[in-house]
Amino acid sequence: MPADRGNPMGLTLAAVMTLSQHCAPGIAIEALVPQLKVESHFDPLAIGINHGPVVHARTLPEAVGIATRYIQAGYSVDLGIAQINSRNLRRLGLSVEQAFDPCRSLQAASVVLTENWTNVSATRTGADAISTTWSVYNSGSTSRGFRNGYVDKVWTAASDLVPQMRVMLAANDGGTPPPLSAGQAGGAPEVAAAPPPPRWFYGTANADALVFKSQ
Repeated sequence: MPADRGNPMGLTLAAVMTLSQHCAPGIAIEALVPQLKVESHFDPLAIGINHGPVVHARTLPEAVGIATRYIQAGYSVDLGIAQINSRNLRRLGLSVEQAFDPCRSLQAASVVLTENWTNVSATRTGADAISTTWSVYNSGSTSRGFRNGYVDKVWTAASDLVPQMRVMLAANDGGTPPPLSAGQAGGAPEVAAAPPPPRWFYGTANADALVFKSQ
């Protein structure tokens, strides 16, 4: 469930593009970045308490403390920039604190999205497969993410962000997002140099936005 961020403290689009390409190179940034916008407004400390109160954290220790308290109380809690659910932390090899690390969060999201894509693409293709992958990420269901409006929100974010991203990529030799500055990175960890960009499989849907999986 996307966190309700009344006062977003997110990273810049350029920072999120760079982190996505470094930390989740198997997922097209045109697909991942709009989803992150919907999930967390690019806030690495975002917390979403399912069927619980709206909470906000301004520091990592505060975020860890809030999330831990609600997890221990039995809530399902979504953590970090990719809103990794607390019930998936163990299988993804993450602690609560690590779930707020932007690069770890994106790595985990890449695992979940790839699992979802593998399952749904057996019976769906093109934009339908992408949309269904997002639905499963949001809700665990191939249909609930459509009914609750999540999929439409991601496509809307993509229609806004993808043109901006393509301009930024074109200005940086056509394939490399702008580098992170210290101010953009915030508390993000240092990451290794990105591998050569994958070949994206492009398609069209809702304002010529993107397609999902690297080929």
